Amino acid sequence: MKKPNLSESWEKTLKEVAKYDDDMVKNWKEDIDTLLVFAGLFSAVVTAFTIESYQWLEDDPADTTVTLLARIIAIQLNVSQSSAEVVPTQFEPDSSSVRINCFWFLSLILSLTSALFGLLCKQWLREHQRDTPTRTPGEALALRQLRRDSLEKWGVSSFISALPILLELALLLFFVGVLDLLWTRHPIPFALCFIAVVFSAGLYFVTTFLPILMAPEEQNMWWFFDFTKDLSYQFVCPYKSPQAWVIYRLSCKVMHPFLTFRLLNNLLFKRARGLWDHIRSPASNWSSFDLHVVRQFDKSAFVFLEGDPFHLKVYELRALQWTVNMLRDSPAMIPHLHNLLETIPPSVAMSAIFDEWDVTMWEDVSASDVELRLQGREKLRYSRPQYMWWVSAPSIRHPSLHHPEGIKLLFCHQYWIAQAPRATVYFNIIDSLIDSMEKADLKQSTGLHFVIPFSVVDALWAHENAAVRRQSLRLLRLFEESWKSPPGHNKYPHGHEQLAFVVALTRHLKRTDRTSELMISKRGQTFLRFVDKEITLRGLLCPQYWDKADLRLLISEWKLVMRRVQQVGGLPSNYFQHIASEDPLAANRLLVVSDTAQTT
Repeated sequence: MKKPNLSESWEKTLKEVAKYDDDMVKNWKEDIDTLLVFAGLFSAVVTAFTIESYQWLEDDPADTTVTLLARIIAIQLNVSQSSAEVVPTQFEPDSSSVRINCFWFLSLILSLTSALFGLLCKQWLREHQRDTPTRTPGEALALRQLRRDSLEKWGVSSFISALPILLELALLLFFVGVLDLLWTRHPIPFALCFIAVVFSAGLYFVTTFLPILMAPEEQNMWWFFDFTKDLSYQFVCPYKSPQAWVIYRLSCKVMHPFLTFRLLNNLLFKRARGLWDHIRSPASNWSSFDLHVVRQFDKSAFVFLEGDPFHLKVYELRALQWTVNMLRDSPAMIPHLHNLLETIPPSVAMSAIFDEWDVTMWEDVSASDVELRLQGREKLRYSRPQYMWWVSAPSIRHPSLHHPEGIKLLFCHQYWIAQAPRATVYFNIIDSLIDSMEKADLKQSTGLHFVIPFSVVDALWAHENAAVRRQSLRLLRLFEESWKSPPGHNKYPHGHEQLAFVVALTRHLKRTDRTSELMISKRGQTFLRFVDKEITLRGLLCPQYWDKADLRLLISEWKLVMRRVQQVGGLPSNYFQHIASEDPLAANRLLVVSDTAQTT
């Protein structure tokens, strides 16, 4: 790539800085324009009310006329001197009229004031953006920085943020005046309007306080050493407003000294962890508030080494998932989506982006598989044996990355896949890896019996280190438990998983680059005998009319690998049970045995 010259660098830098300033000012101007429109409409409404209400503060001419007429009539009737003389009293407005006019005129003044300062702010921003000729690019950059620093120094951004609050206060005063008026007139309209105003004001205050009350908590990345905990996809409250930001900053500043009290500190830590985290380390603005949530999975991912292709960018994966689902039907976007998916490991793309967990569970996924899946699910499925279509997917709610069980499954799988090739007996790495598999407890959250990706054990059982291979045999207990079916369990989904395991195990035992520990160790041979017996009892390899050709091939491959195990391990010829061939009579007999075993 050609290195840019100095003038090009200055031009590019000034362009980016100007773009940042223009975007900032554009957002402010849009807010001010909206405020001016609302202030104009609201002022017109309040003016209509005040035209009527200010008359309540002076004597009504009609009342004066009535008083004068009463005096004239009294004179004409020759009222005796002992009668009470009709004396006009000095007019005094009632207290409710005074209050109502105070509320409404204050509301009108605040509304017009917010509009006035909105116009002033637009003038200030116009001067801030004025393009002034300069001698050098550096001087232009310095001038722009001076103006930006001056805006911050003189609090222009805070001033602009306060304008909506001024208008909202005017609206609140208007509502109070309306309620005061209805209180003196009739209880029914007062009650109805009171409910409406309380609802509106309550919703306003709730949306103002929710961003601080629902602040997302810090998620500790030590989770990888405590697999009983769940990570969650945390949402940020979208009710961001100037008044909400004032409450956020004020709450953090006021409550921070109280964290020195142990009782209050422990209470907030347990009951309002998100609030506790933000009181200790408040965000500088709403953008940093959001970015902190996005980046929290990245900053402490120490279980993955520097060169690992997978990082804990859950929010980026979720964004890619949504983008691919929305744009993959556009042929013009397919090449671009393919380039984006190449930035993440194929196993992550297949599971987290396409939700094809059953594929990554049993097979190594390549970039070509991802490309096939991007073109359509059918193309990927048709590239696999037919019996692999029936393997159950995890019972995780969609989208999977929105839920703790989906995030946990993804993290566990990628952690195990990353650690398996470099497992060693030193520093207890292999022990920690196996312990994490035993403690993960993914069966209940996923609804699956087999939860460890076979690519992980494929790497461990054929590891170059003999000690690692022997240690990894601890996992055989988990697979033996996975073969068991609880009473009343539907055998078909489980049987599909078992069949997928047989396919993956056959592929593993056929490896010629390395010899599996299952073939040469006593424990491994016992496990293979257990699997062979389960295959026979459950009739897994009994061909049906729709998959006869595929299963014939699998039967022959299974027999070949069993013979190889016998030869490598020096086992007797009758060590493994006979597996039913494609003979229909043998298959029928085996199905009867399988059904009997299931019922017993």
